[in-house]
Amino acid sequence: MAGLVLAAPGAQAQTVQLRWIRDGGAILSEQSLSLEQLAKLPSETIVTQTPWTQGSQTFEGPSLAVLAGQRALPVERAIVVALNDYMATVPAEDWEQNGAILSIRLNGAPMKVREKGPFWVMYPIDRNPKLQSQMYRTRMVWQVKAIDFVVP
Repeated sequence: MAGLVLAAPGAQAQTVQLRWIRDGGAILSEQSLSLEQLAKLPSETIVTQTPWTQGSQTFEGPSLAVLAGQRALPVERAIVVALNDYMATVPAEDWEQNGAILSIRLNGAPMKVREKGPFWVMYPIDRNPKLQSQMYRTRMVWQVKAIDFVVP
């Protein structure tokens, strides 16, 4: 899975492991992207309040659609895994219709693990009242280490 790589003394570069898998678990493709590589992808910005932060916050990062599209494969859902092995399934409609992103920055700065980083799945909660439900909250995985994109 994804790991911590020392970039320089005192500095840490984070990575996220992406895999494209069949429903039964067979791996079709995989890649690991560093924070620097993720930052080079087209980015979305979401300004929203969350149940875990105070006031409106600015989240930036690639959409899950951009990440899923790194391979020319149809994706029906993503299984997002956190550092503590918490997992949530995010259906493709969440990035196609609801604007879900993998946030790599909070208020312009990279996120530390203690700030729910290095990567956090985020939705534009304030833009759509349905995204305030518990169902969507369970999909807002923080401290993301891996994403499996499930291909039919």
